[in-house]
Amino acid sequence: MNAFKRLGDIISANINSALEKAENPEKMIDLSIRKLEDTRTELRKTIAEKSAERNSYERKSQDEREAAMRWEKRARLAISRGKDEMAKEAVEAELDMKRAAESDKETAASLSSVISSLSETLSKVESKMEEMKAKSAELKARAKGARERIRANETMEKASGAKWSARFEELSTRIEKWEREAELSGNTIKTEPDFESLERDEEIEKEITRIKEEMRDNA
Repeated sequence: MNAFKRLGDIISANINSALEKAENPEKMIDLSIRKLEDTRTELRKTIAEKSAERNSYERKSQDEREAAMRWEKRARLAISRGKDEMAKEAVEAELDMKRAAESDKETAASLSSVISSLSETLSKVESKMEEMKAKSAELKARAKGARERIRANETMEKASGAKWSARFEELSTRIEKWEREAELSGNTIKTEPDFESLERDEEIEKEITRIKEEMRDNA
């Protein structure tokens, strides 16, 4: 019965909720459809097996009823000939066949009930599977759109300037530090500070160029 419980879980699954949680909704949708297809195949196989089993019990019950009728005729014949012991044996065999026929008939009826339940479940599975197939294109499109919106939002966040603002703030702090150092050093040494200033300017320009290029690449 656990298989039917799992089947019920599949049938009653909330697809929209699953889409929200799934890392790859398209694969989840295809997997769900494949699971339903596998369940349908399993149900059809089980129904075929149970139907064959039921038919076997029905044929067996019929054969046993016919055997009981033959034993009854034999009992009548033995009684007509005054052979009571033989008649007793025939009646005993007749009753055994009747009991067996009734038992097999009940088994066949139970199998018919199981087959009916399986057929009803199969109908639900096929209906749900067709519904999912019909909606799969729409659901996949929704999932793809949701992911694209997420990527777009992430791109907008990157382009909002927060990252580059922090980089420029760091660069500005470094420039201020260099300016303070230049003020403290004064003009006691004329040639070396000039070269240091040129080097700092070149480093600043390179950093700004690099940042701009990186911003263009990520735009």
